[in-house]
This record gives sequence, structure tokens and C-alpha cells, in this order.
Amino acid sequence: MGMTTSIILFIIGLVLLIVSSNWLIQASVKLSLLFKLTPLFIGAVLIAVGTSAPEAGVGIMAAIRDQKGLALGNIIGSNIANIGLILGLCAIFRPLKIDKSIFKREVPFLLFSVFLFYFLSRDLVISCRDGVVLVSVFIIFCFVSYFGSKKTFNLDEIKSFKINRSIDKNTTYWQVFLIVLLSLAGVVYGADLMIRGGVDLAKIFGLSPWIIGITVFAIGTSLPELVTSLTASIKKVPSISVGNIIGSNICNIFLVLGLVAIIKPINIEPSILSFEMPALVVFTLLFFTLMHTGYKISRNEGLIMFLGYIVFLVTLIIKRI
Repeated sequence: MGMTTSIILFIIGLVLLIVSSNWLIQASVKLSLLFKLTPLFIGAVLIAVGTSAPEAGVGIMAAIRDQKGLALGNIIGSNIANIGLILGLCAIFRPLKIDKSIFKREVPFLLFSVFLFYFLSRDLVISCRDGVVLVSVFIIFCFVSYFGSKKTFNLDEIKSFKINRSIDKNTTYWQVFLIVLLSLAGVVYGADLMIRGGVDLAKIFGLSPWIIGITVFAIGTSLPELVTSLTASIKKVPSISVGNIIGSNICNIFLVLGLVAIIKPINIEPSILSFEMPALVVFTLLFFTLMHTGYKISRNEGLIMFLGYIVFLVTLIIKRI
């Protein structure tokens, strides 16, 4: 496959991923309205799963194609990009207020996900059994968030979140579920095209799948989170903006990484435990600290996260290339 063909496949796959994810997010919001769920639950679970669909699609298809390094790099890179790049840009654009209730359910799971990931990685493999543990914790997280959100539903908080007219007029459950299924199919096919093009480009330029996964794929599959969080920030629905990032990072580790490991165990290079993994821990703790100080993320704090991400990328390129 030539360079031009590989680039075209990669771009088509990325566009299909983003478009399909957008429809998935819209359908998820519509479902949440039908089931009367809070914006925090919408952002932390429903939209988070939707915006993590590209990572899931890439991860699962990469595992099937025996490109596990690409899958792992995409997960770690996406989680770092979600905090440093996306949340940083959102806070720079408009300071984010933090819902205090997020510290009761979502934040503890976020911290637990990172430290559990690090703990399971110490033997340099994420096994099938580890994958089952991760997916099981994600199911528990969904139940905890769901029952917590049912107690505090407030429709006024999400009236400003615009839903596509073609989805909004479909008021029956089965119609919305059909849109969800079609969107998921688009995500999977787009991910497959991306991987085929991306792996071939890596071979052409002599780069490892790990580098491609943690940079190009990570940023590309994080675009739905960027669009969703920025839109929520502009529409002054910070619960969705912040909840989306937290939920997406939880979903990437517990659900996506878990599913990939169940399909095929993931071997981890020792060097990852000395740089990329500590970087993920540092960004997560920085996020937690900034959220907890005054229950808001200011423009200056957003700038700190954004610059931190740039430093991470530069250091990564110097170390790995």
C-alpha cells in the first residue's frame, strides 16, 4: 500500500470515527432525557462511553490485528490528551466550575482507575483475567453513577445542550437505540480504516506503532471529547464538560483496556513504566488538585495543563524517536 493510499485511508477512517461518535453522543443525550438522568451522569457515563468509542474501536481492532502496542499507546495517550490538551483548552476558553458531587462518585473512580492500571502493569502484562477485573469495575461504576444521578435529576441543566433535529424527533426508545447501533458500526469501520492506514504509515516512516498510537491516534480519537467538552463549555454546561473528560478516562482504562486485554493479553515495555505511566499519574493528580482548589479550573490553570501536555509530547518524541 502506497503512502497516498495510507493517508487517504487514515483520514477517511478518522472522519468516519468523528461523525459516527457525534451521532452516538447525540443519541446518548436523547436517551438520558428519556430516562431522566443528570447532566453529570450524561457526561461521565453516556457521553463518555460515546466519545470513548473511537478508542474502543481502535483498541479492539488493533488487538484483533495483533497491534497491541498501538492499542495501549492510544489509551494512555488519549487519557493524557483529555486532561492536558482538551480540558486545558476548555478552561483557557472559559473557566470551568466543578460540581462538588463529582468528588463523591466519579473522581474516586478516576483515581482508582489510574492506580489500578499502574498496579496491574507492574508484571509487564495486562492479562485476560486483569481485563475481566477492569470491565467488572466499569460495570460497578455505571451502577453507582446511575443510581446517584436518579436522585438529583434537573432538566434545566441540559436544556441548552442542542440535539440534532433528526434525533430529537425520534421519541421512541427503539428508534434511538437503532441510531446508537448504526453509529457504533460506523465507529468500528472507521477505526479499522484508521488502523490499516496508520500502521502502513508507521512502516513507511520507520516509526513504531507505539509512537503512532500515543500521538497521532491519541489526538485523533480524542477529537470527539474536544468537540463535546468545548460545546458544553460554550453552552455553560460545565457538568457535561468536566464529567465527559473524567468519564472518558475511566472508560478508556476500565472498559476499553479491559476489552482489549480480554481479546488478547497486552505486553508492556519496561520503559513505559518509567515515563508514560508516571506521566499519566501526574496529569491525573494535577487534574484532581486543580479541581479541588476552589472547585473550579481557571484560565491560568488550564494554561498550565496545556503547556504540560506540550512538554510531555516534546519529551516523548526526544526519548522515543
